[in-house]
Amino acid sequence: MSRKRVRRILVVLALVLTSCVSFQLGLVWNSRSYSSDTVSEEPREELNDKGRLQEMVFRELKIDPLNSTAKSSSFTTTSLSPQISHKTFLITRRSCMQHYDLLMIISSSPGNSKRRKIIRKTWAFERSAKPRWTSVFLVAQTRDEAVSNVLLDEDEAHKDLVRASYYDHYWNQTRKIKMGFEWAVKYCNFSFLLKVDDDVFVHVPRVLSFLSAPTTPKKMFYAGNHYTNPVPFRGGKWKVTYEEYNETRYPDFCPGFGYVLSHDVVRAFVDTFSSLPFFRLDDVYVGMLASKNGINITNNVGFEVWHPPQYVCVPTKDTLVRHDVGEECQMKMFNLAIFLQ
Repeated sequence: MSRKRVRRILVVLALVLTSCVSFQLGLVWNSRSYSSDTVSEEPREELNDKGRLQEMVFRELKIDPLNSTAKSSSFTTTSLSPQISHKTFLITRRSCMQHYDLLMIISSSPGNSKRRKIIRKTWAFERSAKPRWTSVFLVAQTRDEAVSNVLLDEDEAHKDLVRASYYDHYWNQTRKIKMGFEWAVKYCNFSFLLKVDDDVFVHVPRVLSFLSAPTTPKKMFYAGNHYTNPVPFRGGKWKVTYEEYNETRYPDFCPGFGYVLSHDVVRAFVDTFSSLPFFRLDDVYVGMLASKNGINITNNVGFEVWHPPQYVCVPTKDTLVRHDVGEECQMKMFNLAIFLQ
């Protein structure tokens, strides 16, 4: 074979090889470009849950994940792990700075900033440099951007909001107490937990006296207004279908406006979340948790669902927690309670 023919064959082979390499590089480049465009155009709703929750933590707490040092008198914001390990919808990682005899978690709707303000000025106000008790508000998300911005400013100012990633709704109260219980056992050191709503009055000195009494158990303790084996409503506001609950009676429970749990009970409840299906009536759900853990209820008349007409805006001799107290009554009851300790 002549040298000229060999050279011609080598040139052809080189051209073919170059074309193949260029074609493969083009495929790789196009694939990378398509992948990049797809990610950039992905809607926020399609982000994976872990990424969305982590982003929400940074946004809600207004903190730098590389330099988290925000502090308040009662709470500090812990450094954030890149992994979200919560069992519930909890996103707050702020911790208590000391042990408390009483931790009060107050269930509140996002738009109830006026109620929270009044509560902070009255029975939830910490007057001691090292108080025996503290309080936080449990608040979920809102689709109202103005309210959401108010919440961010409120939390930055007071550092007393415990936030969840779900949107607030009346039938999401069970999710709210679950995330509140989880925050309590993971981020706070306390002896007793008082769960209340933001439309109640709490006589804090009396609650502390009740809990410190020698007759009050320090463990396996669940106290409130004891509802004994109530019948499920099959109609009306609190209607529950047989598909949701097919038993003829609920387990004993305390109405959700206010009840006390010892620390070990709260921890047991959190450990039981994974084995007890969701139930939208939050106070009944707590009763289910208690039943599953073999915890009995201590009745206390101081948890007042109703009150005599002559005691409107006035504590009775037994008042520990009063249900359905409007904003106009909070200050009056608080001022009276100072003289009725």
